[in-house]
Amino acid sequence: MSKNLVKATGAILVVNLIVKILGFVRESVIAAGFGASYIADAYVVAYTIPYFLQAILGAAIVAAVVPVITSCLTENKEADAWHIGSLLINVIGLLLLVLTAVSMLAAPLLVRLTAPGFEGETLALAIKLAIIMFPLVFFMGIGMVITGILNGCYRFAAAAFAPGVSNIIIILSVLLFASNWGVEGLAVGTLVSFIGFVLIMLPSLKKAGFRYSFVFDFRHPIVRRVLKEILPMLVGVAINQIYLALNRIFASGLAEGSISSLNYANKLMNLPVGIFVAAVAAAVYPALAEAAQARKGRQLAQTVNRGLSLVSLIAIPATIGLILLRVPLVELLFERGAFDHDATLQTAAALLWFSVGILPVALNMVMIRAFYALGDVRTPVVAGVISIVVDIVLCFALMGPLSHGGLALANSVAAFVNAIMLYVILCRKIEGMEPKDFLLDNAKMLLAAAVMAVVVWFCNSLTMLSGSTILLLVRMVVAVGAGVVVYGVAALLLKIKSLQELFGQLLKKLKMRARS
Repeated sequence: MSKNLVKATGAILVVNLIVKILGFVRESVIAAGFGASYIADAYVVAYTIPYFLQAILGAAIVAAVVPVITSCLTENKEADAWHIGSLLINVIGLLLLVLTAVSMLAAPLLVRLTAPGFEGETLALAIKLAIIMFPLVFFMGIGMVITGILNGCYRFAAAAFAPGVSNIIIILSVLLFASNWGVEGLAVGTLVSFIGFVLIMLPSLKKAGFRYSFVFDFRHPIVRRVLKEILPMLVGVAINQIYLALNRIFASGLAEGSISSLNYANKLMNLPVGIFVAAVAAAVYPALAEAAQARKGRQLAQTVNRGLSLVSLIAIPATIGLILLRVPLVELLFERGAFDHDATLQTAAALLWFSVGILPVALNMVMIRAFYALGDVRTPVVAGVISIVVDIVLCFALMGPLSHGGLALANSVAAFVNAIMLYVILCRKIEGMEPKDFLLDNAKMLLAAAVMAVVVWFCNSLTMLSGSTILLLVRMVVAVGAGVVVYGVAALLLKIKSLQELFGQLLKKLKMRARS
């Protein structure tokens, strides 16, 4: 299972990297077209509600579907797996159609709740864009059920690449239609992108052997169980999105561009999370579900420990790197067109404090899935609610002295509170979690990252690599490349287990290819 985990993680990581590159091309195109303006603020707020549902409801659907499909296939009940998968597609699709209709009717109220500081033209535009984009919730839900089915079959590539197709469609909508249709063209493109999100996964679903049937049965025990579990799972997986929603509520009363600056900074913070951490979390979840169902406690603990160590290995240096390179990174990716240097500094300020929360966010993604694999959907809810209260208190306390940067810092501190609670409880529930080894490995990673920080700071201070976008790109490549090499060497010298295992797997593959 550990070898499968490394292999699956590697495959998803490559696809996630491509998807994230496309995602930042998308954000760069949107930033160049609309900048950090009231139009961009209106789009971000309008997209907040359907995106919020996409992010939390979609993740909850996947979290609920994967163990069900994995359980059936582990017991060689393939026909049952396809029947249940069809039931979930149909039932969840119908419920989301109703939710979409209600949300479109309630768009004025929802936008006012999301951005109470909006008035006049900005408010009217946000409501219009929200109505255009709300139907994406239906396609998102269908796509996420399919994602859960594919992941339950240990098929990750198509589902991981589907957001990339969505990004391509949004990029094209800005380039082809924004000049004539403005931000409305972007909104329509966003809706169409989710249709592409679903369609791109269908060939892989067919290859998995899935057989769709048009069946409805709300009383089926597994359907009832999934629907019952989705609600608490919503809260568990929604914590980060709730933080962001709170940010937009508080930021709507701050200076113009605060919401879009927080949005762009959060996208950058999520670069390592979306590429590396999401790959580990997606790969580890079916393995966790399988181990939990087979009641293999030691294997479950090893899988959790392995997942946590892998995400820490990336999250810790990513935190240091983003803090040190925040200004040139924002400048390189976004500073063009309507996005000026003031917008760069505003976004970099938020990125500084968002970056502090990368490690707890990464750990939470793995730990929440461990609780779900154990059938415990309550604990992540309780811990999440406590962290939300912490976030709200800190938002009030920090937005005064730090403006929108204080909102980002509040998110990071709340994420740490959440992670500590989840880890302590998880250690009590699973025998063999070995917190001493985990803390020792993290201490070694911090030391390796400190050595890396000196090298990155020096490379970033090379003034001869300034003055143009090309030179800035070269400076960033040199800084990041040198940092990765130094961190890797330092981590190997410090004998960090997770890196040694990855390095060992890579050497084996290279030897096998050399022999062939």
